[in-house]
Amino acid sequence: MDEPRTDTIDPSLLSAAPLPVRLVVLAGPDAGLQLEVREGTVLVGTHADCQLKLTDAGVSRRHLSLELTTTRVKVNDLGSKNGTRYLGAKFTRLEIPLGASVDLGSTTLAVLPLLRPGALSDKQVLGGLLGRSPSMRRLFAQLEQVAPTDTSCLIHGETGTGKELVARTLHELSLRASGPLITLDCGSITSSLVSSVLFGHVRGAFTGAVKDSLGLIEAASGGTLFLDEVASLPADVQPVLLRVLESRTFQRVGEGKVRTADFRLVAATTKDLQREAKEGRFRSDLYFRLASITLELPALRERLDDVPLLAQHFATQAGAKAPLAPAAMSGLSAWRWPGNVRELKNAIDRAITFGEAPLPDLPAPAAPKEDFHQARDKALAAFERSYLEALLEKHQGSASAVSREAGIARSYLYKLLETHGLSPDDFR
Repeated sequence: MDEPRTDTIDPSLLSAAPLPVRLVVLAGPDAGLQLEVREGTVLVGTHADCQLKLTDAGVSRRHLSLELTTTRVKVNDLGSKNGTRYLGAKFTRLEIPLGASVDLGSTTLAVLPLLRPGALSDKQVLGGLLGRSPSMRRLFAQLEQVAPTDTSCLIHGETGTGKELVARTLHELSLRASGPLITLDCGSITSSLVSSVLFGHVRGAFTGAVKDSLGLIEAASGGTLFLDEVASLPADVQPVLLRVLESRTFQRVGEGKVRTADFRLVAATTKDLQREAKEGRFRSDLYFRLASITLELPALRERLDDVPLLAQHFATQAGAKAPLAPAAMSGLSAWRWPGNVRELKNAIDRAITFGEAPLPDLPAPAAPKEDFHQARDKALAAFERSYLEALLEKHQGSASAVSREAGIARSYLYKLLETHGLSPDDFR
């Protein structure tokens, strides 16, 4: 098999250290076996000196080696008896993207990025996402690590948390950014049409098919396919999609010709897809393919520190000429936002459009789990931070002007700023 074409890579990535990976046996006698690799070269085989030791009788003693690069892995077959296959074809030396898998004997071995769970990005804006809370900066760090790879990703979060925006950010930061981002809401179309929409069809394939039609998989060639609400994917389509992910080939409905698929898959769901798979409502093998990397989106109530930043951003987008008032910010920061970021945006848009207060006619929040003292302290902290941020923004970081308008001593102001991790320099 010939060496594949190497995509153009951002020069900044070429000088970066290799991304750590997780080797996972997806199928075979050793299914579930994993190994973390952070640098260097790894031997795979049945011999005791192999870092990833397999029991598969079809695997040679020293079958292959894997060498980490920046966003890919060099795979070398070491003269194995039965060979190593990628997308069904044997090879001797090959560079594969993170997220890909190779077959040796009856074993399927996947090479996945190893996320650093505690890492925090230094950014407050990434793509179209905004946030300075630890949970969002942790998500940003994961996106920065995963985006340059071709790994399939599963985005999980409540309604309104911004799953499509995360998918768009993944695409924009990827090596496929020059290609298209194609989106399908799996819950918005009837099950009988999903195959045709995804894979395309030829004339006469079914009643109403009056001409050949391109499917979304073909339309996403060179780019990213985003399947929203993937838990709604019909059961009869799931094994077909799995075969596409495994072989990178597909057929249009009603056609015998085999076509090549070149896309990255990103999926999203509000459901616990692992539980759906365990209870038989979703194919477990497809779940494992989709969930190579799972990105958890925090609910807005879990990152109330981000409310002032988001609220002012949405207000500016809606045409506001001045910063939101401190009192409005404090009210926004104390709300639980059951509808998450989408609810906040709608509230701000309504307020700017109709000149209302930012919280018009919202139902009373659900009873909090905290006791009175915990709830009071949390609300007070949210008020203090949003109030100080609004004044610092208004006075462009002038501590004397802020202390004057707030009616507090500068020494106490600096104590509050330190408590909330704020610096006047950030607002100048």
